[in-house]
Amino acid sequence: MRKCYAIVAGIMLWQVNSYAQAPNNAKSPAPQQQGQGRTQGQRPNMPQIGHVYGKLLDAKTNKPVEYASVALLRQKDSSVVTGMLTKPNGEFNLENLPFGQFLIRINFMGYVTLMKKVTITGQTTDQDLGNIKLEPNVKMLNSVEVTGQKSAFQMGIDKKVFNVDRNLTSVGGTAQDVLKSVPSVNVDLDGNVTVRNASPNIFVDGKPSTLTLDQIPADAIESIELVTNPSAKYDAEGMSGILNIVLKKNKKAGFNGAIQAGIGNNNKYNGGGNIAVRQGKINVFANYNVNANQTWGDGNTYRTNFGGSKGDTNYLTQHSNSLSKPLFQFGRAGLDYYLDNRNTISFTQSVGGGDFKTHEDLLSTFADAKKNVTGKNDRQNDSKMSFRNYTSALNYRHTFAKQNQELTADLNYNRSNNSRNGDYITQALDAANDPLGQSVRQNNTTDGRTTFITMQSDYTNPIGKNGKLELGVKATIRDYSSRYDVYNQDTLTNTFPHVDSLSTDYSYKERIYAGYANFANTIGNFGYQAGLRVEQYIYSGENQGVIYKPTKATPGFFPSVFLSQKLKKEQELQLNYSRRVNRPNFFQLIPYRDYSDPQNQREGNPNLKPEYTNSLEFSYVKNWKNSNFLGSIYFRNTNNLITTISTPIGQDTLLTQYTNANRSNSYGAELTMKNQIVRGWDITTNVNLYQTDLQVNDGQHTFNNSGFSWLGKINSETKLPANFTLQVNATYQAPTVALPNSGNGGGGGGRGGGGGGMMMIPTSAQGTIKGFSMVDVAVRKDFLKNKAASVTLSVSDIFNTRQYELNQVTYAFAQDYIRKRESRIFKLNFSYRFGKFDSNLFKKKKQRPDSNDNQMDMQGY
Repeated sequence: MRKCYAIVAGIMLWQVNSYAQAPNNAKSPAPQQQGQGRTQGQRPNMPQIGHVYGKLLDAKTNKPVEYASVALLRQKDSSVVTGMLTKPNGEFNLENLPFGQFLIRINFMGYVTLMKKVTITGQTTDQDLGNIKLEPNVKMLNSVEVTGQKSAFQMGIDKKVFNVDRNLTSVGGTAQDVLKSVPSVNVDLDGNVTVRNASPNIFVDGKPSTLTLDQIPADAIESIELVTNPSAKYDAEGMSGILNIVLKKNKKAGFNGAIQAGIGNNNKYNGGGNIAVRQGKINVFANYNVNANQTWGDGNTYRTNFGGSKGDTNYLTQHSNSLSKPLFQFGRAGLDYYLDNRNTISFTQSVGGGDFKTHEDLLSTFADAKKNVTGKNDRQNDSKMSFRNYTSALNYRHTFAKQNQELTADLNYNRSNNSRNGDYITQALDAANDPLGQSVRQNNTTDGRTTFITMQSDYTNPIGKNGKLELGVKATIRDYSSRYDVYNQDTLTNTFPHVDSLSTDYSYKERIYAGYANFANTIGNFGYQAGLRVEQYIYSGENQGVIYKPTKATPGFFPSVFLSQKLKKEQELQLNYSRRVNRPNFFQLIPYRDYSDPQNQREGNPNLKPEYTNSLEFSYVKNWKNSNFLGSIYFRNTNNLITTISTPIGQDTLLTQYTNANRSNSYGAELTMKNQIVRGWDITTNVNLYQTDLQVNDGQHTFNNSGFSWLGKINSETKLPANFTLQVNATYQAPTVALPNSGNGGGGGGRGGGGGGMMMIPTSAQGTIKGFSMVDVAVRKDFLKNKAASVTLSVSDIFNTRQYELNQVTYAFAQDYIRKRESRIFKLNFSYRFGKFDSNLFKKKKQRPDSNDNQMDMQGY
């Protein structure tokens, strides 16, 4: 571990040192921004799709300034491209503009001439300059420059954005593969996500979703947004902040799209495509992806039970192997209708579905105190699972003439259902693996349904020169039902009677009503933001006629405070505080004992309390020309932390139950460095060092689990000759205190919905997870005109080192649990991008025979 730590720390120090010296020792030119066209002498096929608009007002009277001259000039030589006089209401509208760098010149008799810088690229075709106030005898307004090239990782002091289209190692994969490459994020074998060793709240397009991470294709994702300490504007759910998965939605004028297909070793296939068409007031987009990702798994358990039913030590050994064959499909289509420059209505419909089969073989071996085998049993499990997920979203956005003033209203409706059929055959064996008696057969079925509705409205209003007021309301409504039926074989009649004691019929209703107010302002170089969110949480559950109300319908108050101080030389300090909540989920609350693995049983607790976290963070950011550094020190105090306790029952069985911990404190430091070592080679390094202290009492014993750990990630991207790009992502997780996962890998799997088969991962406050490392490598070759096509070869976990190992020692048992899933995966993917940037694509007009102005420039795509 010390060697790995020294390597990561050395790289970060080298990066900081190299860029601290860069201004004096290096003067290499900045890389050319993709999508920036030339202003004079540009190629004849540059697109004409830019749109710049705004409104002129008199600074003293706030009345519109009509008939003022607004001209667009080439920045290079000040030659006029186009222009107009403002309308009687003061508005101007410049359309069909080419890519490039320009100046907006505004003049009128009696007012000082104003100049604004504007850069038009494929990503910044629509620009609202807002209300521009004209007044005599004042200095020119500060210039505004908009650039459109997205870097692989954008880092801010309050939010990090990871752009997926630049991540080669996740091409053809799922959201799990994407998140494995995101700094600060850790993903376990079951897709459960942690940030700074705690569970975040995971959204899709800013809304809750019942999709699990392995059900969202990577090729449908545009970016990942990580907010480690959100303000009162965001939902209070999530101990370590919010992870928002932003799906692709193209708004470029004309039409454009892409198709992709891939193949991997051991029967892995993926394919799909997307297309977008924008003309005038309408933008239409659609995408579809399919993914067949067969995987195997292997697991071993070695347990020593101290003092069984007769007071003697005994041993249990389990070996599991499984094969899962999933087929996931995901489609999404949407429409944006621009009523005018400042009013937009959008509708989006998503449909997801999956069907897969899983086969698992679990062999259990029992031994006495002298390690003599006393018995065996072999359990074969064949299961089929399917799900369907439908999401409809209706959005309205109004931007005011006042710059940055905005009103939005959103309605999101999500419905999902899942079903599962399991067939278990258990055969008792003697020490020589010969069958003892007749096998025992059990069938079970699951039928689950979820309805998820969110309604919200947000309003932002700038106040004064630098102030901003944010107000909003939100309602979340969720109804869930799950029926689980068990049938045991009657060997005499060969029938399968229903087993009432093992079956359950559970449903719950969850309501969250929220409102927030947030105000931010700056005084010189000092900035502050204060907000308060109020959430009313109502929960009620029912199981076979018994009603459970584990939480009281009382309002929760969640304040947040942010303070910042800008320093010289592009430096900034920030101190922030927020209060958050993590409410128990369905699987933690359901009062049912799961006997899927008879030697490792699990039971929910309907009396769980929500856990509340006070989060404090101090950050420092430093920006250079081509790099930046973010360092944070954080502290989290959690009351009623939801964890698990494992206790022995009988001679060789463990029962894992959810409970609330007495206390939990976590604190640490996170360092992120992003820079360009040389032109064409970018590196992002992330290290999180943390201490966790946890205390749990099961009524008879108190368990203390504390320890120091760290997580390191390095993402490297190198541009090579002949249009090759090499990307390497490396991760090392040091040994860490075992904390229970919260199921945030996704929502709607239903019982057994993960589909991965194998023994469940025991997660408990009583153990330590062994460290692991992983390296992913990918290389891409771009070819054809304007790099329209590309081939990507990727290898995940190239050294085959990713596995899960839990070590537990208690007064009653000691256990080593090792689990491995297929992780060294080779994939070959092909993609082709097409389209034409043309704002008049469907308008009938005469073109000059030699005109190529509207041909697509793939550099801006």
